[in-house]
Amino acid sequence: MIKRIGLAALLAALLAGSGGIAPQPVSAAGETAEVWITTSDPNTEPAVGLSTGARLTRIGDKSFSSGTGSSDYTITVNENTTYQQMDGFGVSLTDSSAWLLNYKLNAAKRAEVMEKLFGSTGIGLSVLRQPMGSSDFTWSAYTYDDTAGDTSLGQFTISRDLPYIVPMVKAAIAKNPGIKVFTSPWSAPAWMKYSGTLNGGKLKAEYYQTYADYFKKYIQAYQAQGIPIYAVTVQNEPMYETGAYPSMGMNEQDETGFIGDYLGPTLQNAGINTKIIAFDHNYLNWSFPNTVVQNLKNSGKASYIAGSAFHHYDSGDGSQMTSMHNAHPDKDIWFTEGGFGTWNDPQNGTSQGFDNMITEFINITRNWSKSVILWNAALDQKDGPALLSAYNTNRGMVTIQNSDNSNSNPENNVTYTKQYYLLGHFSKFVVPGAYRIQSNTSNDLKNVAFKNPDGSKVVIAYNPQTSAKNVKIQWGSQSFIVNVPAKSVMTYKWYGNPS
Repeated sequence: MIKRIGLAALLAALLAGSGGIAPQPVSAAGETAEVWITTSDPNTEPAVGLSTGARLTRIGDKSFSSGTGSSDYTITVNENTTYQQMDGFGVSLTDSSAWLLNYKLNAAKRAEVMEKLFGSTGIGLSVLRQPMGSSDFTWSAYTYDDTAGDTSLGQFTISRDLPYIVPMVKAAIAKNPGIKVFTSPWSAPAWMKYSGTLNGGKLKAEYYQTYADYFKKYIQAYQAQGIPIYAVTVQNEPMYETGAYPSMGMNEQDETGFIGDYLGPTLQNAGINTKIIAFDHNYLNWSFPNTVVQNLKNSGKASYIAGSAFHHYDSGDGSQMTSMHNAHPDKDIWFTEGGFGTWNDPQNGTSQGFDNMITEFINITRNWSKSVILWNAALDQKDGPALLSAYNTNRGMVTIQNSDNSNSNPENNVTYTKQYYLLGHFSKFVVPGAYRIQSNTSNDLKNVAFKNPDGSKVVIAYNPQTSAKNVKIQWGSQSFIVNVPAKSVMTYKWYGNPS
């Protein structure tokens, strides 16, 4: 994407680079804004003169000016009021996703897909959340030390990840070197648990220190591969145990003790500055991380905890993250997993899934989350490979035809789902380090605004109504009006300073 700046801004940049005194910032008069659109209906889009539906398509720029006239709605952008600083937008390169990308695409197609996911000409995903061992989307269940009784962790190894998971993570980082890598375990090794199995059960009290050392070894092993681990969550979905795939239960007291007495001190003593994040589960249970954080504060161990992480697999709307922020404004919030499938993204041609998805992305960022991380980067035509059954209703950001599942489908056939385009309305334009800034919103016209480190502004707006609406983007004393088609999302990006 080409950055467009005015002459005054260009002169300022040149003077600053040569040690000169830069002139005062340019005003908004005549500033142009890029306009990008995705429509829910691929067949009609008369409002922007397209013969077919748009998918993250750039249309005519808009220019700021005074006296632009009346509109149905006005979005007023105030870059002087800021909220959370963003870590980014991303996805999970699960075992299933990495396997498909590595083995089911030829080199040229794989490079193309990785560029579209992580590259500057694609949507520039900037965050990864990697399972620590196996999850539900893997060929087989495993951990990094399945040798019973190995309390010294002498048999610890990430060798299972080396053939294709580590290479795909490295390939993503090569496309976007600023990527932050989160990691989450689905289960401790079975021999550390009361159940003696990966699928369900709780961690034995006598293995808390061993498990903290397990985290340390994982972080160090990945670091040795050139993959720094930005943050760990203590347990994926600690309130859910299942016999279907690796899982482990932890309650508030378990997480408090593990973080405060074991994991926090272990990482600190090893000189590891990886963030520790609590919870990693659903909105409506936000009292869980609230209790963990408060317990750690009460015991003088708050420095070990960076904040809390959330998923969307309940009826919460994300406002629970704001409740958590209000309770602990000194601790951060991340949205670390959002899966989409037939339960929340119907494939019957309606706009319901489109509406649900973009509404969630806007709500997540308006409720203090520093990230939006979706689930599988890629799945095949049967929603796998997975420990779950085929056709398990999950969808990846990319669908890769897998001849192992169906000989009638050719390899190298890649489809980008709406997750790709809708998250791209954020990730392509809002870079790590951006701050969410103030903008008014409503159910009739949903939006969120950001200011990037380079000073550029970004607004993502969604018209959920069944008719097109004229929308004014007001920025200081300047504005422009744009027609937003029904059930369409637009991103506007511009530079300069308001007059």
